[in-house]
Amino acid sequence: MAHHLLIKAASFQPAPKIEGAILLHPWFGGNTLMEGEPEAIAKDMMAKIWEFACPSAVGGADDPRMNPLAAGAPGLDNLHCERILVCTGEKDWARPRNRAYYAAVTASAWRGSAAWYESEGEEHVFFFLERPECATAKQLMDRVVKFVSGS
Repeated sequence: MAHHLLIKAASFQPAPKIEGAILLHPWFGGNTLMEGEPEAIAKDMMAKIWEFACPSAVGGADDPRMNPLAAGAPGLDNLHCERILVCTGEKDWARPRNRAYYAAVTASAWRGSAAWYESEGEEHVFFFLERPECATAKQLMDRVVKFVSGS
């Protein structure tokens, strides 16, 4: 959702000023399995979840709202913010797509700055209900706070 908002914001007149965006364990989709993605999640669950979440999606999980790297998706140079922080877990099933997104953003003509943060040994959204008080959740929060403060 954050990525889609950053793309949409550029079309508003006047365009809002967005200093930064944090993609905290994003979940991007795709119809084609990426290297490193667990097949069960990427193929079966991805199709079912996106069909439920967005039944009007053109191309299923390759709809640009779900897969910013899909053919026909708006160019990443259209991101409307100055900075992005992409966070994931080392063992996050979504890590391959999150890493590919970060790599594509940094390789694009976008003029902002991008940062990557990976929580060692952690799964997808580990900080939410499972272990919000653990040391790695606190480290992640410290990184988010540092980003918000401009570092």
